[in-house]
Amino acid sequence: MNISEKTKKRIYLGVIAVSIIAIVALGIDYRIRKKNAPKDGSYSGPVLNNKSDEDKVLVSVSTETIQDGLTDMGFLVTQEYYFTQVEKYTKEKKIFEFIPSSSEFIYSYDGAVMAGIDFEKIEIKKDDKEKKLTVVLPKSQIHSVTIDKNTFKVYSEKDSLWNPLKLEDYNISLEEFENAAKQKAIDNGILDRSDEQAKSLITNFIGNFPAASDYEIVFDYKLSAD
Repeated sequence: MNISEKTKKRIYLGVIAVSIIAIVALGIDYRIRKKNAPKDGSYSGPVLNNKSDEDKVLVSVSTETIQDGLTDMGFLVTQEYYFTQVEKYTKEKKIFEFIPSSSEFIYSYDGAVMAGIDFEKIEIKKDDKEKKLTVVLPKSQIHSVTIDKNTFKVYSEKDSLWNPLKLEDYNISLEEFENAAKQKAIDNGILDRSDEQAKSLITNFIGNFPAASDYEIVFDYKLSAD
């Protein structure tokens, strides 16, 4: 299909007209942007609104949350003392009120003494001004004495005819053994070690709260365990 010279001129003029209109439009847009742009050359496009300092949420340490978490632990055993202990049990009696008679045996058991703190009695106090958290806790106490009766051994036994050993004597000896084991554990510092272990556990627990990171943790003790 042949296009006449007249038609070609019309198409040519149309293209030139569209191009001129586009150039003029771009020029006007440029002038408007330049006029409205900040003089310091900073970006003037869309800006995301940041929250002002007044809108920021201040995170505070919640002593209630910390105390509830510690309370849920209940009585926590923080130290154990294992032992193999040898004891001597003696049963004395007078025959006819003037003839002494005695029976005795030397024996041993394996066992363990458990000590800990009742975390339900812990109190948390906060001083925001000094940035200090005071943990008031009871002193450690002996929780239990466990004896493995399968480890019972008798090393020597002297049984008097007039004062024989009975089953109740072995039960009494076991009670005395538990008391002796408890005292031995205390003498070896089980309660002091339990206190220190409890402090370490509490410090680590509080450390899990980011809001407490700026607070100093100090410990104090109640006057009694009650």
